[in-house]
Amino acid sequence: MRRIPRLQTPLSGWVAPCEAARARPTATTRLPAPTRSYHADHHHHHHHHHNDGHSRSHPCSATARRPVSRTVSRHAVLLFHNRLLSVSSVCHRAEPIYEPTAERSDLGATEADLAAAEAELAAVDSSSDNSDLTSLVIPGPYATAPRPDQVSDATYVPALAGDDLVTVGGLDGWWEDDRHWDRSLEPRAFGPARRVTDPAVLTVLARRAVLEALAVRDAAAATTTTAAADSVTLTGAWRRGGAAAHEAALALQVTVAEDGTVRLAGDVAGVVAGLGGEAGAEATGAEAAEAAEVQDTADAVAEPYMDADSARAQLASWDASWKAVPLDDPAFKFAITKRILQLTGHLLPDAQLAGVQTAGALLTVLVRPPPPAKLAAALQADGVLTGLPNVSVYGRRVTPIDKHKMVGRWKVIVEELEKRGLPVTGTGPYGKMVERKWVYR
Repeated sequence: MRRIPRLQTPLSGWVAPCEAARARPTATTRLPAPTRSYHADHHHHHHHHHNDGHSRSHPCSATARRPVSRTVSRHAVLLFHNRLLSVSSVCHRAEPIYEPTAERSDLGATEADLAAAEAELAAVDSSSDNSDLTSLVIPGPYATAPRPDQVSDATYVPALAGDDLVTVGGLDGWWEDDRHWDRSLEPRAFGPARRVTDPAVLTVLARRAVLEALAVRDAAAATTTTAAADSVTLTGAWRRGGAAAHEAALALQVTVAEDGTVRLAGDVAGVVAGLGGEAGAEATGAEAAEAAEVQDTADAVAEPYMDADSARAQLASWDASWKAVPLDDPAFKFAITKRILQLTGHLLPDAQLAGVQTAGALLTVLVRPPPPAKLAAALQADGVLTGLPNVSVYGRRVTPIDKHKMVGRWKVIVEELEKRGLPVTGTGPYGKMVERKWVYR
């Protein structure tokens, strides 16, 4: 009768004893009937079997084995004869299940194979070119300096400290250098880098957005070709365009009838073609989209093509009839607000756009004067309180000196103070009144 040797660590699930000898147990294996007797203290019963001389070998297949520690744990769950036995006896010294004499020779072969695989992987990594994986400029491989005993120069003296050594290379500031980045990876904002704040420029750009949206709507209604209609739509992406596109859009003439009918006169097809991009006929799909994105980036970083003076001159030459363009169609209104965001950087809130029905009402939401920095400036701009005879608005706090000046008393006070050699303002060479803190308050 022999006691069952317990495993070093508790097993999870139903695991045979020989599974603990595997390097990586992956499944539960049921053992056949063992050839030697076992005893379980917890169940207090015995199972007797004859020993046929092969009690140390179990028909359990394993690719990698390692010896089981002689020190076993207090608890283990084993499965023998298709029954679950719980072993909870006191720790003791037991024989290993098997003697790994033949497997020790395989360990050296496994380590040799691992070293060969690592060498092959290092060779592949050193020979691989990262230029086809990314467009970034990747830092080169590390260069290791020779050891002091490998230097052939007889005058070479190794340094004992790194205080006076010169640092060569390194990755400090590598990704902050623009030369190591691809221009195509730069973020492309939908709107301009800086928002337009001048009211005259905002009004001119709003007129341009209205005229371009009208041109796209008229072109979509006039064409019968599916490909041409799908090229530029009200809800699609439009190119930002440069100075030429700006002048072409503002050259359109708009007329609004009394019944709300809008008519455009001018090069409508040219304006629509400028919004859709100028990619070649052979460049379609992704190539045309990429070309349009590159052109948009170039237009975004270009110098502004309109200043406040030229915007005021253009506004003076137009009449106010274009402000009566109706915005009843939600898609048409969306196209105008999207274009305004792209040209000016102003995102109009939906709550305010719900009540906008004409282009003039849209201007009241878009073009707003900047809020005053002080309340006095707002009251003076309003003019309601400043027009009253008994109301005065000041930009700062009214001091006692200001009150003396209002009634003409301050000049007399200054003369009397100077006659007595006292400071006009402040304490001068005199300290504060010591008696003031003696007074009980």
